[in-house]
Amino acid sequence: MPPDALAKELDAFLKEQKVCTLAAADGDFIRCTPLTYAYLDGKFYIFSEGGLKFRALERNKNVALEVHAEYHGVGSAKSVQATGVAEVIGADDRDFVARADAAGMNGASLKKMGLVLIVVTAERLEYLNSTLRERGYCPRQSLALA
Repeated sequence: MPPDALAKELDAFLKEQKVCTLAAADGDFIRCTPLTYAYLDGKFYIFSEGGLKFRALERNKNVALEVHAEYHGVGSAKSVQATGVAEVIGADDRDFVARADAAGMNGASLKKMGLVLIVVTAERLEYLNSTLRERGYCPRQSLALA
């Protein structure tokens, strides 16, 4: 699939979904957490109250995440696996509100709730879409962003 067409399709799919599963690891400690997100320009914006994932993110900023559409049987599989680098931004960080607002979220409200922003900059997106075959493409596509 041509890279420009793939990028547009990935952008539309990732903006249409709302939940990802974030995987973070440090040594033999691994945590995989479902979280809501917003997607903009190759970045996943995720808010969290806290949790064990931050134990891994303190030491290892390399993460993977997965997003999938609801499965409706054979031929309907559609998902993205992303690898990238996570940045943790606390509610007390100077640019917290601006970064949240830029992602289309209400940064001031999120700050009041004491949430933490995780920004994952995707380096590679791996796309699985069974319907691509109908358009003459392999159902597995990969796009390097970095």
